[in-house]
Amino acid sequence: MKTPEHPIFLESVKYIRSKIDITGLDLVQQSILERIIHSSGDFGLQSCLKFSPTACRDAIKALKNGATILTDTYMAEAAISSMAKRTLNSNIECILGMAPASISIDTNMTTRSAIGMKNKWLNFEDKDTINKSNAPLVVIGSSPTALISLLDLVDAGYKTPSVIIGMPVGFIGVNESKARLLNSDCSYIVLEDSRGGASLAAAATNALLRAAEN
Repeated sequence: MKTPEHPIFLESVKYIRSKIDITGLDLVQQSILERIIHSSGDFGLQSCLKFSPTACRDAIKALKNGATILTDTYMAEAAISSMAKRTLNSNIECILGMAPASISIDTNMTTRSAIGMKNKWLNFEDKDTINKSNAPLVVIGSSPTALISLLDLVDAGYKTPSVIIGMPVGFIGVNESKARLLNSDCSYIVLEDSRGGASLAAAATNALLRAAEN
């Protein structure tokens, strides 16, 4: 049985709907926009939110088929876990579980997240049960280097995620990583510019979980 939303959340969404322009958005896209505004209090996010044509449909199909949700931080993992349990009981994993405890700073500016993403994605590559219809959803709310690492692997011919929620926050490498995702062949949900964060990436994922539950 579908778990109802809290009355305060529903009242907040009602208020948000009275303030936004939903022209051109389908119901799932609208739900994602509402949740990220609810999580941030920032109505300006609407102008930054971009969807590839089939992103929501691809994500919902994959979730219904048992796709793993892969996050770049434990914070995002924690923010999604409750909704996952309430809806489809989706498996959630953080790439930091496949990252070294520490790394040496070098001229390549390698990060634990980038290494963890590469290791985790290569692990998925070896699983014959993963295909286009149930490929993992990748949720990036912090690390542009993890996003670049994943796109490098996809460009090299490895498996493609069902959708990438690309919302790393910050200034160094963030816009470049998002631009590369926007120009890729991957399905994506992106917040442009420097905006983003674990809570917003998780909010978008939670909206997709709710939609997939229906």
